[in-house]
Amino acid sequence: MMSRLLFASLVTLLLMDEVRTQPAPGGVIAGKITSSENGESLAGATIALAGTVLWTSSDAQGSFLLRDAPEGLHTLIISLVGFRAKRLPDVTVRGGDTTHLSIGLDPAPLQTEPVIVTASKREEPPEDVPASVSVVDDRLLSYRNAVTVDDALRYVPGVYVTQSQVNIRGSAGYSFGVGTRVLMLIDGLPFISGDTGEIIWESLPASQVDRIEVVKGAASALYGSSALGGVVNVITKDAGESPEAGLRFYGGIYDLPKYRTWRWTEEMRFFSGVHLSYARRIGDFSLATALDRSQNDGYRENDYRRRWNGSARFGLTISPYQSASVSFSILEQQRGNFLYWRDFDHAFQPKTDQLAQSVYSVRWNLSGGYRHFVSDRFLYSARFSWFRSRWDDNIPSQYDSAGSNSRSDNVAGELQADYRLSPNHTLIAGFAGSLEHVDADTIFGRHTGGGGAGYVQDEIALLDPLRITLGGRFDYQRLGSLESVSQFNPKLGLVYRLPDSSSLRFSAGRGFRAPSVAEIFTTSTAAGVVILPNPDLRPERSWSLDLGGSHRFHPCVQGDISIFRNEFWDLIEPAFGSDGVIHFQNITRALIYGAELTLNLNLFSGSAQSQVSYTYMVPRDVTTGDILKYRPRNLLYVSTQLDEHPFRLGVDLRILSRTEHIDDQFVTLGIIPGGEQRVPIYVADLRISADWAIGGLAMSSGLHINNLFQYYYVELIGNMAPTRNFVFTLETRI
Repeated sequence: MMSRLLFASLVTLLLMDEVRTQPAPGGVIAGKITSSENGESLAGATIALAGTVLWTSSDAQGSFLLRDAPEGLHTLIISLVGFRAKRLPDVTVRGGDTTHLSIGLDPAPLQTEPVIVTASKREEPPEDVPASVSVVDDRLLSYRNAVTVDDALRYVPGVYVTQSQVNIRGSAGYSFGVGTRVLMLIDGLPFISGDTGEIIWESLPASQVDRIEVVKGAASALYGSSALGGVVNVITKDAGESPEAGLRFYGGIYDLPKYRTWRWTEEMRFFSGVHLSYARRIGDFSLATALDRSQNDGYRENDYRRRWNGSARFGLTISPYQSASVSFSILEQQRGNFLYWRDFDHAFQPKTDQLAQSVYSVRWNLSGGYRHFVSDRFLYSARFSWFRSRWDDNIPSQYDSAGSNSRSDNVAGELQADYRLSPNHTLIAGFAGSLEHVDADTIFGRHTGGGGAGYVQDEIALLDPLRITLGGRFDYQRLGSLESVSQFNPKLGLVYRLPDSSSLRFSAGRGFRAPSVAEIFTTSTAAGVVILPNPDLRPERSWSLDLGGSHRFHPCVQGDISIFRNEFWDLIEPAFGSDGVIHFQNITRALIYGAELTLNLNLFSGSAQSQVSYTYMVPRDVTTGDILKYRPRNLLYVSTQLDEHPFRLGVDLRILSRTEHIDDQFVTLGIIPGGEQRVPIYVADLRISADWAIGGLAMSSGLHINNLFQYYYVELIGNMAPTRNFVFTLETRI
């Protein structure tokens, strides 16, 4: 019934609007983007023609050229990080003629993103977003030498990373590589493996990322399963107006452990990587390609990795109102298998039977998209993705002495329509479907599943400062012969805009997550631990509340505060049974509440920028009263950067309170000797970089010192975090 209603609404919207006639010969919009403060030319500004797919960017001199603009009156939207977005109405375009413009942008003392796309599945300014959202742009990825996307998330307010598993406001602890309560998207589509249901962060190198948007709190009303605790949407780079080739190299070395018993080798351990990229536009066609090679000896024994990444994105502007794109990425990786330490005296060495263990994997993703502005008020888009994962290991078990392997496919598609009933009223509706297949005889078995969903969202500004968002999504999923699962997830969002880009917000939403194939069907032995299937697992469910506000206290000081309350039912966690065997079980009803405060400062005319964030939360098991596993109560992040051209100096500080509760049975059963060892986390990173030129070629080089004070800590039981390491980077773009 829900699907029929949604289908009828989409058809009605289409019929209500006129289809565009064949466009007349286009014109050209040319101009220059400068700072209104000092007249300086601005490079990298995005200039988009509202109601079309046409856009361009300004070059190093601030100049831009927008071709094939339809004849008539239009609105230009100009945006650039660090400047206030500008809408320029009533721009006249005449066929075969050129319209010349000179556009000044007002500086924004604080570095903010011009638009957010993830929270409501459409572009909107940050002050109109009803949810708590953090953004990481490509400059920060480069400054911190982030190799994978999860590296970039370690300083996002409210986010905690445990051995590459991302935890947003305590929604997840650690699930040993299966399942995730944070949904990862690549350009708006799910990017999760079909077998383990986990995020494969290394599948997309950070060098291909334009920005990352992190939505905190349940988002199942728009994104369905796995968006129980939040969403991480990775938006990839597209080709700019001018051809660009890039080369980036980094090389590093790990410091040896301080204590003699921890030193498993006297040889220095190295890591390095190289990134090549090329992007350009040729008429209506665009191309962006990249190739990455990285290798790491590992600071622990048998913790090495060798990795290749390749990616390509092809775009086509079919007309001023239609565009299409196809993207492909691939990962090949060979790595050692370090599960946990031998004992605390040998914290950088695994048990002897793990020394020869390794995992080989190949994963690729094919995706595509199509957008069509049927009219100034009606837009529809279609997207698809196909994620193929294959891995083989040589880890013996009682079921297969040669090791395990898995082949999985996860295919997803989505059709969405956006209809603007009035300037202050927008309706979004869509369908989504997925199909997954897993072939892993010895560990998961063979299974096929899939599902479908329909969603709708209505956003209206009843009064000028008040914006209301109401929506919901119905999901249906089935895995093999198991009982199907379904749920309707509603959402409510309120935003009250105040002067000076300040706002108050409230959001409430329901979330759910269906268990992954691995959580239901795993049959394995790993390092003495036996794991058996549990086909009776139920979906996880949640309600999320968020009340917050953003205020500019001074042109150079902006604050954001959020109070949150998240309640969970039937959380799935691995647990020991009375027979000493582990099953994934619905064992936890949890309540997590707390507050998050973020301050952004821009001092000394923009040459000094700092962000300070503090998150306090109480993650409690409602049934037992215990604190949930692997969740620190306090997170304090401080990031400061000084820019005095051509030099940059940055300091990052992470302080996390001691994790109160872990999997104690691993210690009491003697599986991980010394596993109870853990401390609060105090980690400082330092980076220094400079821009220079040689023979007219622009260069950038830097020195990074991670874990500056050689602080020893664990994020996960029996796993010592990386020692101090020194990294040199060199980058150029042509």
